[in-house]
Amino acid sequence: MWNYLFSGDTSQETNMASEVTLSINGKSITVGNEVLATTTLSSYLRENLKLTGTKVNCNEGICGACIVVAKIEHPVSKTKETFSINSCLVPILNCHGWEIKTIEGVGNRKDDYHPVQKQLAEKNATQCGFCSPGFAMNMFSLLADEKKPTMQQVEDAFGGNICRCTGYRSILEAYKAMASDAPALTRRQCADIEDLEKFCSKSGKPCSGECKKVKAQPIKIKLGAENWRKVVTTTELFAAFAEIGEDSYKLVAGNTSEGVYRSQSVVHYIDIKDIPDLRQVSASENFKLGASSTLTEAARALRTQASTAGFKYLNEIASHWENIANLPIRNIGTIAGNLSMKREHPEFASDVFTLLEAVGAQLQILTGVDKRETVSLPGFLNYSIKKRVLESVLFPALDDATHRLRTFHVLPRTQSSVSYVNAAFLVRLSSATSWDVAEKPRIVFGGIRASFIHATATENLLVSKNILDPVVASQAISVLNSEVRPDEVLPGAGVDYRRKLAVGLFYKFLLGLDPNQVDPRYKSGAEVLTRELSSAKQDFETNESVFPLNQPIGKVEALAQCAGEIEYIDDIPTRPGELHAAFVLTKQATGAIVKYNTDEAAKVPGYLNFYSAADLDGVPNSFTPIDVYSSFLDDEEIFCSKEVKYAGQPVGIVVAETRAAAVQAAELVVIEYETNAPKPVLDVMEVIKMTRDRVVVVEKNDESPPKSANTVKGIFEIGHQYPLYMENLSSIVVPHDGGYDVYPSTQWMDLDQNVVARTVGVPANKVTVYVKRIGGGFGGKQSRSSMVSAACALAAKKHNRAVRLVLPLTTNMEVTSKRFGQRNEYEVGFDNAGKIEYVTMHVIQDSGCSRNESPMGIFVAFFESCYGSEGYKIQPQEVLTNKASNGPIRGPGPIEGIAFHDEIMERIAKHLKKDPLEVKLVNMQKLDSPLPNLINEIKSKAEYDKRKQEVEAYNQMNRWKKRGLAITPMRYPFMLWNHLTSTVSIYQGDGSVSIAHGGIEMGQGLNTKITQVAAHILKLPIDQISVKTSNSITGANNGISGGSIISEGVSYATMKACQTLLDRLEPVRATMENPTWLQLIREAYNRNVNLSAQGLFSKDVPDVKNYNIWCVCISEVEVDVLTGERQIRRVDLLEDVGQSLSPLIDIGQIEGAFIMGLGYWLSEELTFDEAGRLRENRLWNYVPPGPKDIPVDFRVYLRRNAPNPLGVLGSKTTGEPAICLSVNVWFALRNALEAARVDAGGPNDYFDMSTIPKNLQTCKFFT
Repeated sequence: MWNYLFSGDTSQETNMASEVTLSINGKSITVGNEVLATTTLSSYLRENLKLTGTKVNCNEGICGACIVVAKIEHPVSKTKETFSINSCLVPILNCHGWEIKTIEGVGNRKDDYHPVQKQLAEKNATQCGFCSPGFAMNMFSLLADEKKPTMQQVEDAFGGNICRCTGYRSILEAYKAMASDAPALTRRQCADIEDLEKFCSKSGKPCSGECKKVKAQPIKIKLGAENWRKVVTTTELFAAFAEIGEDSYKLVAGNTSEGVYRSQSVVHYIDIKDIPDLRQVSASENFKLGASSTLTEAARALRTQASTAGFKYLNEIASHWENIANLPIRNIGTIAGNLSMKREHPEFASDVFTLLEAVGAQLQILTGVDKRETVSLPGFLNYSIKKRVLESVLFPALDDATHRLRTFHVLPRTQSSVSYVNAAFLVRLSSATSWDVAEKPRIVFGGIRASFIHATATENLLVSKNILDPVVASQAISVLNSEVRPDEVLPGAGVDYRRKLAVGLFYKFLLGLDPNQVDPRYKSGAEVLTRELSSAKQDFETNESVFPLNQPIGKVEALAQCAGEIEYIDDIPTRPGELHAAFVLTKQATGAIVKYNTDEAAKVPGYLNFYSAADLDGVPNSFTPIDVYSSFLDDEEIFCSKEVKYAGQPVGIVVAETRAAAVQAAELVVIEYETNAPKPVLDVMEVIKMTRDRVVVVEKNDESPPKSANTVKGIFEIGHQYPLYMENLSSIVVPHDGGYDVYPSTQWMDLDQNVVARTVGVPANKVTVYVKRIGGGFGGKQSRSSMVSAACALAAKKHNRAVRLVLPLTTNMEVTSKRFGQRNEYEVGFDNAGKIEYVTMHVIQDSGCSRNESPMGIFVAFFESCYGSEGYKIQPQEVLTNKASNGPIRGPGPIEGIAFHDEIMERIAKHLKKDPLEVKLVNMQKLDSPLPNLINEIKSKAEYDKRKQEVEAYNQMNRWKKRGLAITPMRYPFMLWNHLTSTVSIYQGDGSVSIAHGGIEMGQGLNTKITQVAAHILKLPIDQISVKTSNSITGANNGISGGSIISEGVSYATMKACQTLLDRLEPVRATMENPTWLQLIREAYNRNVNLSAQGLFSKDVPDVKNYNIWCVCISEVEVDVLTGERQIRRVDLLEDVGQSLSPLIDIGQIEGAFIMGLGYWLSEELTFDEAGRLRENRLWNYVPPGPKDIPVDFRVYLRRNAPNPLGVLGSKTTGEPAICLSVNVWFALRNALEAARVDAGGPNDYFDMSTIPKNLQTCKFFT
C-alpha cells in the first residue's frame, strides 16, 4: 500500500506515520517532532527518559561508555537479532521497531542484579566506574548473541571499550570466567539471558513477542528546517528522491560515519536500513551481498559462502572485516556506509574498499526502481551518486587452486583504529603447482595517498614471471619501493614509515606464498603477530587477624557502578528551568581579540546569550588566583580578555535552553582578531633561541665537569599525554538563598569554592561545593575544573537559574592540561665498571602558557630513584609556549625523572657493552635498600636468566621477529603533604556510622579503604558504615585529591576520628557490663556524648613519616620488524606496598597505572599544527591502550612480610609508583629493535628512541 507514498496522492500520505515507535527496557516509546534529526539515542535516554546509566564520553563510538543492546528484526529473514550498539551514534529516529535494553533494564537494585553486573563487581573490575555499564552491556550482548561464547570470543569483543583506570586485566578476567571453556575453577554459571524476558509485564504469561512487534513502515516527520523519513522499499526511496528536489539529504543506515566525519547542513535524513533489496544475499555465478548489510552480518555471510567452490578466498576477507573498527560499530555499520566515506573522503583508508578492489568485486548501483548500473570500485570514487543508492556488492568466483589472496592492516593499536596502511594482494598462478603469474596481479593499498590504489608498475612487472624467483621478487620490491609515494597526513604515520610499511607488507605476502622455499630464519616474516589468550597472576598475602583491614574485597560501590546507579555530575537530574552552556574557543594560538559576532549563533533556536570577559563586572578574571593559593604563580583567565595564549582558549560561553543548542551556537560565534598575529611558539628550543622572556631558569650551574675514563652525551625527550578521564569536565551551578550550590567534576573542592565565590561576587561561605565522586581524574581535574565552574557560575548569576556546563571531548582535550613535555640534554662521565662519576643535565620543561603547577621540583627530587646522586648537576628551565597550560598528570615529575635516570644507566651499559642490570647495581644505593633482594626475587619468579637466553636464541633464529627483555628497579621516595579531614558520625538510632571526608573518590578506592579502616578501628561490619558526599562544609579547606596521598591521608584522618570516638565511649563502656554496640551508643547518647568526631591529616602529623617504595619490573616485548607492530609478551611487576589496607584495590591501582604508562611511552602522541591547534583532539586519532594492548601475561606481586612502620596502619601508597615502572617496556622494546638493527647491518650501539614519534619507533629498521 505504500508504493505510491510520494506520488502526490495526499490520501496515501495521510496514512504515513509521523513518529517512530520502539521499546526501551520493555516499555513502548513513541518519538516525533519533539527531537532533532541529530538527537542520538544516548541523548534521548539520558535527557528525555533520565536513564543516565548509559554514559557518554567521545561521541565517536570508540570509548564504549554509551553501549546499549538492541534487538532488531532483519528485513529479509524477519528474525530478531540481538547485539551491542553505540547509542552515541544512532539517531533516536533511526530506532523504529527496535527493542532497546539499557543497563537499568539488565539489572538493578529493585529487581536484582544480573550476573554480568555481579561478576564485574565481585572481581574488583571497576575503579571510577564511568565505563563499567558499557562493559557490562557489551558482555550482556555477547551472551545474548553467542549464548556460550569462548574465552577468546570474550577477549576479542571489547575492542570498542576504553577503561583508563583498571588496565583491563580485571575486566577481561571477570568476563572470561563466564565463557563456556573457562576453567572449572573460575567458571561462573550465567542464567540464560532470555529467561529475563520470558514473562510479559502486561499479562504475566509467557511472552510471545507479538505485543512488542512493530511493523516496518514509512515514516515522515517534519522537524523545523529538517525532515526525517523512513522508507522500506526502493520504490519509496526513489519517490522520496523525487520529492526533495535539490535539497541536501543523507541516507542513514548505521550512521557510524558520524564518528569519523560529521555531517553538515543536511535537510532530509532518509532511513534506508530496512529496505530488503539492499540487504539481500544470493549466489549464482557471482556472490551477491546487499550493500546495506552490516559488517558483522557481511562477515558471517562471507564465511558461509566460503565453503562453496570458487569462494574460499572469502574467509580471508571475513577475517579481515571482523577486525575493522570494533564490535558495536560493525554491528550496525554497513558496507555502503564505509564505501561512501571513502568516496566522499578519498584519504580515508577504507579496509572494505581495499579488499573489494583486490578481488575484483563490483558494485551495483540503483539508478531508479529496477534500474541499476555496475561500476568498479575505482569508478565508484568518481561516480555521481546523487539520488542513487548502492544496492549490492558482486564477488567473482576465483579458482581456489590457482588464486592466492592475503590481506593486511596495521593499526595504531590492536583494535578500534583506522589503518595506518592496509593492503590486499591477489595473484592468479598458471597452475596449482606453478608460481608463474598468469595475469596481472592485483596489488592494492589504502593509506598511501588519496589517488593511490594499485601499485601498477609492480603489477605489470610480475605478469608471466615466477613470483618466487629471488631475482623477480627483488625487482618487484625495488619497483614497489619506488612507486609508493605517500603524502603527508597529520596527525598520522609519517611518509617514510608508510612507504616502508607498504613494502614490508608485500614482502610478507611473498614469504607466505610457499614457506617451504623460505630460509627458516626468514619464515617468521610471513606471519603476523598473533596474540594468545591473555593470562594474569596476582600474588599477595593477607593477615586475617586485622580483617576487614587488609582484606581482599571489591569496592563498596562496585555493584551500583556496574548497574549504572552511581551518579556522576551530568547524571544529576535537571532542575526546572535549568539552562545549558558551551565554551566558545579560539581557533588560533596568538593574536589580540577585537570583537565577537553572535549574529549566526543567535539564530539557533533556544539561544539565549553569549558572555565574555567583559561580562565579569569587574571581578577577578582568574581561575588560578595567586593571591589565594601560593601554589599558583600566574593568574590564568577564565575567559581570554585580549591576548590569546593558546588555540582552544575559552573566550566566553553561550547559554541556551538545551545542550544541543548551546553547542551548536558556540560553534557559530565568530571571533575577530587583529591582523598580523605572531606565529605561535610551540617548541622549547625555538623559545630558547628567540627570547628569554619565556624562559624561567630554576637553578643555574656553570661548573665544568671533571674528567672521566668514559663520557657520553645525549638528549632524552618526553612528550605530552592527555589524562583521558572518562567523565569530561562538568559543572552545575544552582543559585539559591543568596548563594550558590556547585556540583563540579573536580579534584579540589576548595579551589572551585573560592573561584566561584570571587566570580559571582559573594563570600566563600555563600558557596557550597558537593562532589560525591568523579569519573577519573589523574590530576587533570586538579585546577582546570575551576575554570568550568567559574564560567558556569557567571551564567547562573546572569540568569538566576541553574546552569549546566559539560565539555564535549574535543573541547575538553583542547582546553585542559596535558602532561609537561621535556627535553633533557645530558653528559655523563663514568669509570670502566659503569660507576657514574659525574652527570650534568639541562632539563627544559614545556610548561605551556603559564608557570602554574610545575613538577620541576618533584622531578629533581625523584630523579635520584634508587641510585646515588653524588656529582650530579642539574640545570632546570621552564619554558612558556603557546599551548594550554600543562599540568599534573598521574606521577608528574617522578615518571619523567625516574625514566631519565634509568635511560642514563641503559646508555652507559650500551657504551660499555654490559648488561644494563650490572650497571644499575653498580650505581645503586646500598644503605638500607632491599632492592638487591627484590631483584633476585623477581628474577626468580620471572625466570629471567632462562628467558634471557631464550630471547637471545629466538633473535638469532628469526630475522623479521625480534624480542627484547629488560629489568628496571626503582625507589619511589614518598613525601607527605596536604591537609585532609574526615568526620565520623555514629547514629544512636541503630548504631550505624557515616563518614564525610574532604577527599574525592575518583576510582582509587578511597571510600573502600576508609570503610575498612573505620570497620577495623570500631570493630564493626563493613555494611554498617556509609561514606557520604564530599562537600565544602564538612570538608572545608581540604587540599587537592592527588599525588597518591588521598587514600592514606583520609584513612589516617578517619582512623583518628574513630579513635577519638572510642576514647569518648570508653568511660561509658566502663560503667556497663558487656554492652552491645547499639546499647553502648544509645547510652552514650543519653549521656550527651558527642557522637561525631573529626580527624585531621597533614604533613606534620607525628606518627606518619616520609618513606620509600621499592619496586622492580621485568618486561618482554616482541616486534614485527616488517610492520613495526609490537606485542608485550609478559610483565612481572613487584611492588612494595607495606601491609596493604586493601590488596585488591592496590593491585587495581598498580595495574591501571602501569597500563596508563604504556600509553605514554608507546602510543599516545600529541602534536600541534602551524596555527597551534591540537591535532589529536579526539579518540579517532588519540591512541590510549585498549584491552588487547596490555601484556599477554601480566603478573603483579605485592612484597611480602614488609609492613611499613612509617605509614598509615603499616601501608604504603600505590596510586602512582607503577606508572613510573612502565618505561621498562620501552627499554625492552628498544632492546628488540637493537637486535633488528644489528641484523640490518647497523652498529651495535646506543640509539636514541625518545626523539622518534611513537608511531614510528618500531619502523626504523625496515630493509
